[in-house]
Amino acid sequence: MNIVGAIFPLGNFFNQNNSEKTCFSECLQANFPFARTCLIRGDADQCFRSLLFQASLSYAAIGKRVYFYTPIPFQTIPSLVHSLIPTSLSTANLHLIQFHYLLTLVEIHKHLISNSNNYDIIIIDGYLEYPLLKQEDLFQIISACALLKDTYEYLKKLHEKDLVLLCSCTCAESSMANVEERALFDLAIDIEMFEDGDYNAKINFFSKKNISCAFRFRIGRNEILPLYATIEHQNK
Repeated sequence: MNIVGAIFPLGNFFNQNNSEKTCFSECLQANFPFARTCLIRGDADQCFRSLLFQASLSYAAIGKRVYFYTPIPFQTIPSLVHSLIPTSLSTANLHLIQFHYLLTLVEIHKHLISNSNNYDIIIIDGYLEYPLLKQEDLFQIISACALLKDTYEYLKKLHEKDLVLLCSCTCAESSMANVEERALFDLAIDIEMFEDGDYNAKINFFSKKNISCAFRFRIGRNEILPLYATIEHQNK
């Protein structure tokens, strides 16, 4: 499953019989099949958990085992993309999602290595919010992201199969410029909230700088309401 499609189930951004859905899906699969690591970033941290939880449900739905790390325990179920999952969560393969509430990044990395055979998908909520880091320290941001990249590469060799990594951070785009230059993630999703309360998610693919895509959505009381999706091609 494509990372972007896991976070934003494409069928919910188009009418059921709309040919644009097929074209959009084919474009993503043709241009970005390599993407296995993703960083969600921006100031709108209130929706990050919902998007990561959405991804965990998408992967669990196809039988993938998910490890979900977050520094703050869930009190309620996050908002869900409209009509993706059944009315009853009991049939959503929730047993394949394990939540881990660890206190430091060191604990997360140790836990991942010691349980390397027990998951297919790694999701880390608020990666730069763990106590090890101060977000204003650029060196620590780069070091932490590089450590995560190294851990991922090591785990991928142990798995000898596809391994997907998604994480989020509340961080200004300027602070992540050096992370992008070092290609520590395959793609980044920048979240922006507009004055009317709608959100825009722009997906940047670091190895394909001439193409990007975006999703516009609104968060209701208990669901994410898809508005539309676009793909942009830029001339070099």
